[in-house]
Amino acid sequence: MIPERPSPAAAPVPPHRPLRVAFVMPGVGIFARGAEAFVVELAAALGERWGWQVTLFCRGETALPHRRVRAVARDGRAITAVYGATRLGKKALDALFLDPLNLEWDTAALSALPGLARGRFDAIVMEGGLAGGWICRLLRRLQGVPWIDVAHGLSPQWEGAFARQGPDRVVVFTRAAAAALAARAPRARIAVIPHGVDLGAFRPGLAPVSLDLPRPIVLAAGAVDGHKRMHLAVEAVARLPRASLIVLGEGPEGPALDALAARRLPGRYLRTAVPRAAMPAWYAAATLFTLPSIDESFGLAYLEAMACGLPVVAPDDAVRREVIGPPGEAGLYCDVADLDAYAAALAAALARPWGAAPRARALRLPFAATVDAYARLLLAIQPDSAEVPA
Repeated sequence: MIPERPSPAAAPVPPHRPLRVAFVMPGVGIFARGAEAFVVELAAALGERWGWQVTLFCRGETALPHRRVRAVARDGRAITAVYGATRLGKKALDALFLDPLNLEWDTAALSALPGLARGRFDAIVMEGGLAGGWICRLLRRLQGVPWIDVAHGLSPQWEGAFARQGPDRVVVFTRAAAAALAARAPRARIAVIPHGVDLGAFRPGLAPVSLDLPRPIVLAAGAVDGHKRMHLAVEAVARLPRASLIVLGEGPEGPALDALAARRLPGRYLRTAVPRAAMPAWYAAATLFTLPSIDESFGLAYLEAMACGLPVVAPDDAVRREVIGPPGEAGLYCDVADLDAYAAALAAALARPWGAAPRARALRLPFAATVDAYARLLLAIQPDSAEVPA
């Protein structure tokens, strides 16, 4: 049975037993992508809002309490060369969970094992692949430590395999993802906790960055790779007579994207990478947000854009409908692979007066409610959970 999602309202923090929680997230301090940023913000908020002791096990440095782990780097030259050498070999490595990302997760989890065993933690949030699942099962048997898997992706192969390792809970971000995961791992105990947004940091009326681009401005944010398909945004905006496109992100397809935009959007294109703290000012400078990715486990950038008052244009699927809402509420949907249809949706969204509707949609998902939902879940899986306040 798929549980109902928690109330979006952030309730006062009840009395509770402070917990010691370990997060294993190898990419923290190395990558500034969505999953790593979310874990850092959640860990910090559990400490600040709930008074817990939270330790990150990661490859890089971070301002939070952390322990460095060693791992086979997912972006190592030798690893990526072997992985991409042949199509057949790539498929075989994927099937065996020996792709670069899983190798990083597995080796990081093994490196974290001594610290996890000695840490006297009350709970572990593991992003450590199959090896991480085996380690958490061992620590639960030997020390009684419950653990949680957060399904940051939508891969049915990966997330199904991880969920079958028997975590005390698997957290997904939408009910659509919960239904898909339940089909792959029927025995998994699934909790739906949507991402939230800091409604104070991301809000309308902020001072925008100064830009020398024709308006209106369409903004896209995310990794510049085959999954996010930023080239579709370039082609669609190029079909609009005066609009400009800003892409906030880096990735392997960056040079090719810039070359395409130089031909298709001369004088109407900018790509850069900015720290997360600077993102609200870039949303404030834009007129519309879009992200033509193949799929999203949630799509936090859509929520941030709406919180800043921007309407959005997105591919149409069940996950994005949960985040953005019905067509016309806070944005529009289209087949982004049909470039004429994509351009028409952008033009229609730019022409429509949206008022406060995008912000109203984002108000349903404050970040404090997300933090409280994770905290209550971590309390609920404790051996003394009968004493946990509702």
